[in-house]
Amino acid sequence: MRARWAVLIGLALVLLSASLGPACRRGEASETVTVTVVAIDPSPPTVGPATLRLRLQRADGTPLTGLGTIEVEGTMTHAGMQPVIATAVEESEGMFVTRDFAFTMAGDWIVIVRGSVRGDRFEARTEVNGVRSAAGTPAHQHGTPTP
Repeated sequence: MRARWAVLIGLALVLLSASLGPACRRGEASETVTVTVVAIDPSPPTVGPATLRLRLQRADGTPLTGLGTIEVEGTMTHAGMQPVIATAVEESEGMFVTRDFAFTMAGDWIVIVRGSVRGDRFEARTEVNGVRSAAGTPAHQHGTPTP
């Protein structure tokens, strides 16, 4: 009887680890990519719709080209914040522009870009500090004060 329980528990653990594996590897990078925010409109960044111009480069500094579109996630460091998910379209060599991004509250943001190069997934992060509150929008400061 004990042997049967041991086998069942072992099988359950194997199935659980197999099902969690792909989810844990969402942003696993096989190629090193860096992202830089080149421009934000409006400037300075304000709560509401925004256009981000992003430069993606390989570790050697060459522009990342031929991707078409990438996923852009905006989030903050505190719990309870609903992430903003948008897409960015390749505008020129290594330059991508968001089409449907919006800052939902004031404060410091983390911008995460995801995509794939020749089937190899990548994830890169950068920060946008000091997003300002607009009239009637949530002000949530966890870092850089916004005057």
